[in-house]
Amino acid sequence: MSGWGNRVKFALAGDVLDTVNPHIPGRPHHRLVQSVADSGPLRKVLELCAGTGYASRLLAQMCPDAEVVGVDLSPEMVAVGRRKLRAAGLSNVTLRVGDIADLPFPDGEFDAVMAVFGLHEVPAAVRRAAVAESARVLRPGGLFATVDLDRPPAPMGLLADVYFAVMEPGHAKQICGDGITALLKEAGFTIDRHSRAHSLGMTQTLLATA
Repeated sequence: MSGWGNRVKFALAGDVLDTVNPHIPGRPHHRLVQSVADSGPLRKVLELCAGTGYASRLLAQMCPDAEVVGVDLSPEMVAVGRRKLRAAGLSNVTLRVGDIADLPFPDGEFDAVMAVFGLHEVPAAVRRAAVAESARVLRPGGLFATVDLDRPPAPMGLLADVYFAVMEPGHAKQICGDGITALLKEAGFTIDRHSRAHSLGMTQTLLATA
């Protein structure tokens, strides 16, 4: 697909995802954002692979005194997100085009970092660098929170294998099981909670402390 084709694809995908996200079974975005909101007083929060900033907007509404920054590599997705922000009238969210493997923020800048269905999308080297960068920009004791895909036990696991093979990039399945926890431990995080996919779902939730 051409560069212009990709730009159109991402521009259209932004609105589609924003429509679908509230209706995903189990409302994983809301559950993760609630965990972040409940983690304590929040001054500044970063969302990785923010896309249109759907999760960032949810958190900004729950925590109006917090500053929320979302970073995504796609200018098209960020443009859709900025339009959504204007429509929502939220002034405590900023969406930036940027590389999660090389974050443009000083050490200890954030109280929490969150990623919602984003880590499986990026190659292994980018994912590892993004986790290391998250450790750097979090204050000591800060929270890393993510919800993402996982492979459930059989028989649903067999259907998940088909989904990963057909719908996701080849590196996506690397996050299943202990894929994310291993990266977090490597970066110095302490794992607080890891809820694996159950027999009727395909998501995992993970909370860790810097």
